[in-house]
Parts: sequence; structure tokens; C-alpha cells
Amino acid sequence: MKLIKAGLTSLKPAQVVSKSEYVESKMTGNVNFATPSPSVADVTAARLALVDALKDATSRASDAVARKNAAVKTLRTLLAQMARYVNSVAVNDVDKAVSSGFDLAKAPNPVDKLDAPLELEARMSAYAGRIDLRWIRVHGARMYQVYMCDGDPATGVWKVVGQCSAAKFQVKDVEPNKFFAFRVSALGRIGEGPASEIAQAKAA
Repeated sequence: MKLIKAGLTSLKPAQVVSKSEYVESKMTGNVNFATPSPSVADVTAARLALVDALKDATSRASDAVARKNAAVKTLRTLLAQMARYVNSVAVNDVDKAVSSGFDLAKAPNPVDKLDAPLELEARMSAYAGRIDLRWIRVHGARMYQVYMCDGDPATGVWKVVGQCSAAKFQVKDVEPNKFFAFRVSALGRIGEGPASEIAQAKAA
């Protein structure tokens, strides 16, 4: 399980140096990670090499810039490897993992509730026998189920007329110049959520 992340993607070379210094200080003598791979000494050596390369690169000489780029790549690689080592050793122990100095990985946000789709709109399409539906997406929805009623929405029969993954749907082959009622529900890992408010429209 990924508890921590290297957190290097958006960091500039000087920031990678600072990040490395902090991780080194937290990993040195850390009883939770007795045999880090790579070793703290290897990471420190790579950091010092990058510090020197950054100084040389201020001249903007092409060979100095190339050494700087290679040095930062090496340090990033070693820190990423150490982050993987920390995750493998910590298993599910968050406190142990964050003692390494690495950032906590974003915890997944499991969806345990599906809301009803909001702002359902039903509009006459430019094409005969069709009605266009739109609504606001629901967090956690994988699909949407579209229902239609061709009678009184309060007492009539509702039937499923389609499913879609986008927050829009076109109902086809309906009787022209007749009003129909629609509602939509979200489908996700936990099943089907509540239905939206009812919207009505007629086809051209």
C-alpha cells in the first residue's frame, strides 16, 4: 500500500536538495527503517554532488548545465527508490511511514453515497422525435440511468430509456409534439443513487 510519496515532481533542483536534507535527517538512525535502500549515505553523496553541480551551473556553460541535470536526476531517482522502500517496510503503519520525512500520499476518498443529479434540463432537439437532456455530474458516478414517463409523472409508469457515462443524453424516437417527463439517477460502485428532480419537454 502506498502510504507516502516522494513528492518530487514539481520541485526545482534547489528544492530537491532541501527535500533530500530533510529526509536524510529523518531517516538517519530511524529504528523503523534500519537498512534503507538506497542507504542514507548514498542519498547524501548524491545531494552533495547536486549542490556542487548547481554552483558550477551558474556559469551557464553547457557541460556544467548537463552535469547539473544529471545530478538532479540521480538524486530524484534515489529518493524515489527510498520512498518505495519506506512503503514496503511500513506496510499499513502510517505513523511509521511519515517518520521517514516523506510526504503522506493522498488517501483515497471512498464514495459511500451517491447524490441525485442536479439541474436536469430537458430541451426540444433540432432533430425530429428527439429530446436533449443535460444535468450536473455526480461525484462517484460511473454511469447514469435515464428514466422517461409518457403520462402523468405522479401516477404514470417510468421506464428506463438508456444509460450513459456523460452528463447528457439524447432520447430518440419519441412521439413529436407530445410532452414527456424525465428523471436521471447516478450509478456507481455502491449501486444506484436517488433520482433527480423531474424535467419535461416535447420533441419537434
